[in-house]
Amino acid sequence: MSQRIVDHFNQSAQTALASGESLADDILRASEAMLDTLDNGGKLLLCGNGGSATDAMHFSAELLVRFQKERKALPAVALVSDTATLTATGNDYAFDQIFSRQIEALAASGDHLVVITTSGNSPNILNAVSASQKKEGVRVTALTGRDGGALASMLNQGDYELRVPSDSTARIQEAHAIIIHCFCDLIDQHYCGEH
Repeated sequence: MSQRIVDHFNQSAQTALASGESLADDILRASEAMLDTLDNGGKLLLCGNGGSATDAMHFSAELLVRFQKERKALPAVALVSDTATLTATGNDYAFDQIFSRQIEALAASGDHLVVITTSGNSPNILNAVSASQKKEGVRVTALTGRDGGALASMLNQGDYELRVPSDSTARIQEAHAIIIHCFCDLIDQHYCGEH
């Protein structure tokens, strides 16, 4: 059992290193797009399911409060956080509309939707992206894994997919956490004058 634990750490490290090597340039480009949104008065809208929902809340908290540097609060909305809205939408409409309904109301031109999904196939995530595409000037960054799922073919030019090279949900989620911390660090550097 001890070796099984060591194997988890080794597999996680291997996935993290492979992700860093294959995604560094795309992480940089996506973060620059997010900074363009924030610099021009837009906000980030964040969503995911299960563990990815907590990643969305984590990212939002790092922007609204702080990551490592003291800087101004930045506008980020975790669409997973409003229990009343989520349950009302799920009850009155359908679970697959819990994010798209909010995007319909909250997204504006210049905003940036960040979707976090290990499979790329969750109907509520696909509907969220579809709803954002009906709004002019909303960009999308998708954190995915496996083969990108149905989401990969939905993205428009100017959107970003950061696909972790793994088929393991746990390893994908761990890499997503590092990617989010990369975003947070690059955002800190931008606003704290350390380029």
